[in-house]
Amino acid sequence: MITVAEINIAPVKSMALVSLDAVNLELGGIRDDRRFYLVNGQGRLLTRRQVGKLAQLAASWDAGTERLRITFPDGTTLAGPPELERPVWTIVWGRRVRGRALAGDWTPAISEFCSQPAVLMMSDLPGQVFDEFPVSILSRASVEHLSAEMGMADDACLATDRFRPTLLLDGCESHQEDDWMNRQLAVGDAIVRVLAPDPRCAIINQQPTTGETDADVVKSILNYRPNPLAAYFGVYGIVERPGTVKVGDAVQAV
Repeated sequence: MITVAEINIAPVKSMALVSLDAVNLELGGIRDDRRFYLVNGQGRLLTRRQVGKLAQLAASWDAGTERLRITFPDGTTLAGPPELERPVWTIVWGRRVRGRALAGDWTPAISEFCSQPAVLMMSDLPGQVFDEFPVSILSRASVEHLSAEMGMADDACLATDRFRPTLLLDGCESHQEDDWMNRQLAVGDAIVRVLAPDPRCAIINQQPTTGETDADVVKSILNYRPNPLAAYFGVYGIVERPGTVKVGDAVQAV
């Protein structure tokens, strides 16, 4: 049986993942996923592609109390309700997203950490700051297959959080998720439609907790899954029926 092994979000895009036991999958994805993001001095998205060590920042967001917390590697913590400036348009993968910069110490502290201007933004609406689609799906078996192709032992395979999936699945055959293209998946109480393969970038070459490049994982994918367009690994989907999803829930193509 295929089941949900992990549910992951990033309250601040490109910062460390947060694993949850249960979520409500809404039409726009998980409400608190990537609710905050960074832009550079030109108002364009700033991610681990430009600053790998963003992976070292741990963020949490409590929407109920409207309290954001970011912890730096040295233990320094910023926490509190965001004080927002006026709304502005920012560019996220070619899309215009309206957000508001956080006033106070947030942006200066993160800019110093990144050694470049890095403005912390809160999107005006949830579900705006995904890459291509709001839900990414990957099986543990695919990660194990890739690790074997790279010559790794079973007990030393790649960490699954390197690939930052929204939903990590157990009980699949390797790359079984490829077979679900344009199909619906019943995931807990929700229905997700798989729409596209996930094109991987250089972020997966980075060690997931430090952000330091430690392997050419993109090249390794292309070595055994050649494609002239991209190193596809895992799939993207949209939510067609909202519902609760919990770790351990069954996943079934319908």
